[in-house]
Amino acid sequence: MASSATVLNKNVVMEKAWLSMVNLIERSLDSGSMKRVDKTPFDIIHEEDLLSVRHYPALTRESVTIANQTIPVLNKVHRVPLVLIPPLAVGAFIFDLYPQRSLVSYYLAQGFDVYLINWGNPDRDHSHLSFETYLLDWMPKAIQHIREYSGKQELSLFGYCMGGLFSLIYTAVHEDAAIRNIVTVASPIDMHQMGAAGKVFTMTYQPAHRLARAFNFKLINVNPKYLHISGKLGTIGFWLTNPIGNFTSFWDFILHLWDRDYLISHDSMGHWFNNMVDYPGATMKSIVVHMWIENQLAQGKMTVGEKEANLKQIHASLLSFAGNDDKIVSLKSSRKIMDVITAEDKEFRVVPGGHAGVFAGRKAVDYVWGASAEWLARRSN
Repeated sequence: MASSATVLNKNVVMEKAWLSMVNLIERSLDSGSMKRVDKTPFDIIHEEDLLSVRHYPALTRESVTIANQTIPVLNKVHRVPLVLIPPLAVGAFIFDLYPQRSLVSYYLAQGFDVYLINWGNPDRDHSHLSFETYLLDWMPKAIQHIREYSGKQELSLFGYCMGGLFSLIYTAVHEDAAIRNIVTVASPIDMHQMGAAGKVFTMTYQPAHRLARAFNFKLINVNPKYLHISGKLGTIGFWLTNPIGNFTSFWDFILHLWDRDYLISHDSMGHWFNNMVDYPGATMKSIVVHMWIENQLAQGKMTVGEKEANLKQIHASLLSFAGNDDKIVSLKSSRKIMDVITAEDKEFRVVPGGHAGVFAGRKAVDYVWGASAEWLARRSN
């Protein structure tokens, strides 16, 4: 006669098999059924071309659940509004990935007045969009509308990857003294310290200049349509940085087909990695020439059109995070920020996670979200 434990185990297996079949059928009929991206309500306070600026109203709930933690919603609102700056290569939804991993909801619960600059989804018809477009036109307009809407001049900027660089470069090129705080996450500064890629950039520097002089040719003058990078290529590049991790993720998916909460997490994260955004060709020219080859940021500056952003002019308080297992942005590349930013109030923290995990992984909630919220709270009143 079968023991009660054996019967129980069989029942659990049968239940998981049934739930797995139900979940598979649902995903087959509706591929987006498990995605919960971009669900926090927001208002559009400015919109032009691809650019839009969001404001997230205060939460009306008593608490939110983030990474299985119950976060009480504070009644107070910090005086300095917080502006979230996404990178160009991914959608703005990564700040509101799914309810259990929503940075937007987390910061709202911590009493911040939250805004987000959304760069939109360019295609090949937008290959003309340049650093000048983003940093000399769109971002100043977005910041101005946020100031008008909030009634506050002082702002805090929070940028992930390229969003962190945009936060720094904008503040420097406009000498915006009312930017009170800047938080960067996984933002590269010294491109020649980016592992194997960095060595290629270093070796390319001198030959590129010699070729330019010999043939009277400058890469910066190339038609931007030839340098436009499709989002699909970005997706392939991202997956290639960690093939073993990708296989492990797929295997975990198979083992957790029965777990709806796991599938929501998996499919929402997958929406990020499988839907990378195009990099406009004109922007890629500046990245390749000024960032990668000339490595300007490591020297504390950045050419933006006819202007120059001098990072030594940034006096905002700075908190910078880097992932200890980031395969894309090395610690040496990120840590360079401490040399080029001369502000007295600055801090660099190495935290657990890869390039995505350091921003949106389970541990990021404590090591990055919680730490940055506490840091900002002390500097936002």
